[in-house]
Amino acid sequence: MTKAKKLFFLPLVIVITILVSLITPVTAHAEGELYEPRLTAPDSSIPYYSSKLNYYFRTGTPMPNCVAYAYGRIYEMNGEAPLISRGSAGDWYFINKRNGYYEYGMEPKLGAVACWSRHVAIVEAINDDGSVTISESHWGGRYFDVQTYSSMSSHYGQRFYGYIYTYNNGLSKKLEKKLLNATNKKNDQYMLELDTEATESAEAPEVSSFGISEQLELKEAASKEDKFLSITK
Repeated sequence: MTKAKKLFFLPLVIVITILVSLITPVTAHAEGELYEPRLTAPDSSIPYYSSKLNYYFRTGTPMPNCVAYAYGRIYEMNGEAPLISRGSAGDWYFINKRNGYYEYGMEPKLGAVACWSRHVAIVEAINDDGSVTISESHWGGRYFDVQTYSSMSSHYGQRFYGYIYTYNNGLSKKLEKKLLNATNKKNDQYMLELDTEATESAEAPEVSSFGISEQLELKEAASKEDKFLSITK
């Protein structure tokens, strides 16, 4: 590997290490210290669940309502508005999938939205026996409750679609974007400096290879060529 390539890879490793060090501690503790499960009903004065910040409340479908609750809970967990802000419960999984808002899958994770054909709920705990504890609200029914299921497919006999991983592990999209932008800027600046250094190092030997005698010879040859051209005109 050339010196230039070694110099190129070194800062990339440093940048990646910095990003991992910033994100990993948060992620590592997300399932323990940072995540605060909601196991009691939210007060109606909390802005995430009221007309102040809740999109579904503003559009006429407040709690008790599963999507209104899920929207408020995501807002509460992340401190920023959910990317999914429309559709009924059965639409959420596919709206997310089509638009690429959040990652999704079949494995339960804290803060994920569990999606069924006519219902959504939030994963609040993943228990040692593999069961999942969810918080939820019900349209036309209970304002809030907490349930534990060993099989998500058995929830009210509905079809289970999967999980939407909405919890950001304490790293907001805004902060994540800032980190990535800062990294890109540093990489661009480094590449510019590397290109400049490579150009200068490539030109330097060519310039310094001419001694005084060689330079005089070049000037003399140029002078003779000028005289020849003036005679032939």
